[in-house]
Amino acid sequence: MKTLSTLILTLVLLTSCQNNHKKTRDQQPKTTEKMQSEQWILDENNSSIHWTGYKTTGKIPVKGVFKTFKIKGVKPATDLKTALQSAQAEINIYSIFSNNEDRDKKLIGKLFENMTDTQKIFARIDKIQPDGQSAMMTINMNAHEKTVPVQLQIDENTGKIILSGKIDLLQDFEANNAFEQFHKACFNKHKGEDGVSKTWSEVGFNAELVFKRK
Repeated sequence: MKTLSTLILTLVLLTSCQNNHKKTRDQQPKTTEKMQSEQWILDENNSSIHWTGYKTTGKIPVKGVFKTFKIKGVKPATDLKTALQSAQAEINIYSIFSNNEDRDKKLIGKLFENMTDTQKIFARIDKIQPDGQSAMMTINMNAHEKTVPVQLQIDENTGKIILSGKIDLLQDFEANNAFEQFHKACFNKHKGEDGVSKTWSEVGFNAELVFKRK
């Protein structure tokens, strides 16, 4: 009797274990299918656009953001690369912020307001490379258009895309007069330990686009 009871108990445990494994296998495809069917939509309120300028011969970075911008052309999609296709940005130059009020006033009054039709900066994604690690972006500023390469970091787990690149205000947008006015206004502030004042025409940019599932 003891042997028979042990055998019955073993069969019950084995059956229960098999049923649990079956439930886990049945539930897994449903979870995966649900995620694959959900679409990514842009969360503009949690997205951000950053910039980096440089001063002194030592090329000291000066960082800031644009607080006001609009992202258009981002369509809901099941993968972030598709969602980013044809994305466009409108950036309000008056929303520039570097945590220094005097600097921000000079950036607006001496740099941007001495450019042609540059109340806003326009940018758009033209082409994403097949590997999803880089793209071509066209930027419109000072009545000039320039297409530049950007690096992409796409994370399907966190729903975040990071775009990074750089432009040259003189070579790319011929903003010579505006750049000179800004440099003069910042002459003393842009002196380094060597006593030389230098403002770099190179500007780096970084956009962090945050998405959420719908």
